[in-house]
Parts: sequence; C-alpha cells; structure tokens
Amino acid sequence: MSALDRVLTPGLTTGGLVLRVVLALLPCAALALALPEVPHLIVTALVVACSLRWAVTPDHPAGAAALLLVGGWWAVHDVVDWRVLVVAVLLLTAHVVATLLAHGPATLPVDPRLAGLWLRRALLALVPVPVAWLAVRGLDADLAPSWLWLVVALVLGALLVLTSRLLAPEVE
Repeated sequence: MSALDRVLTPGLTTGGLVLRVVLALLPCAALALALPEVPHLIVTALVVACSLRWAVTPDHPAGAAALLLVGGWWAVHDVVDWRVLVVAVLLLTAHVVATLLAHGPATLPVDPRLAGLWLRRALLALVPVPVAWLAVRGLDADLAPSWLWLVVALVLGALLVLTSRLLAPEVE
C-alpha cells in the first residue's frame, strides 16, 4: 500500500481527485501571486499545510485558516493592484470547490446541478469585488489603512450572505 493510497479515500472518482488537487493548489496560487515579494516562510508553510488538509477533508476548518492566512497576508501588505482581483477569484473558487466536495462522501460524484447552483452563487459573490476594489483604489492612501480592503470584503461578503438568505426560497 503506497502513501497515496493511505491518504486517498477508496473509491475516489477521478473528478473528485482532480477537484481535491485544485483545492490544494488554489490558496497556494493566491499566495504565490505575491511574488517577487516572498511571503514569510511560516505563512507559506501554514498555507500549504492548511490547503493540503483542506483537500483531504473539504469540510475541515483548515480551509478557513488557509483563506484567512492568504487574505490577511494581502491585507497587511498594502497591495491593491490588479492581483488582488485575481486573489479574490482564486479564494472564492477554492471555497466553492470545497463546498461541492463537502456535499457528500468522497466516492460520490459531484452533481452537475449542484455545481451550477454554486457557480451562479460564486458569480453573484464576485459582483461587488471590482466595485470594492475601485473604491479602495480611489481612496487617499494616507487616509485609507491597508486593512481596509479586508474589512470591505468581509462586510460585502456578509451582506451578500444575508441577502441570499433573505431571498432564498423556502424548502418544504
């Protein structure tokens, strides 16, 4: 029995394996966009470790840790160029992939209707990202602290969740 066989669930579909690899790579890619500035070794190691754990168990809190580490790194480094938009897409994609994988056992293939539903929700969540980015870019750098982007993203995310909860059809 190889080390890979011990980590992977028996009966894991090829699509499930591909999604798990993508899930492991997305937060790492979002942090790698910081290059040529190299993130601290501890941050990089934590993001890689949390991403790998998240890929193995998509409903594990390590996923939130990976997202928060990457988002926090970007927030404290005064970066509000075009890369922040790509990071937002990568982190949201990772969240959606993990949500799809967490909807059932590893041996269950992802339902295309469920994937379509979460794709639509992700696109809805991306709508305010360029608006918030433009607002942050337009603010005076002396008056707008570096953490403002993260606060704006969290507030907009909370508003989107609240809106989707209020507008969601009731299940009988």
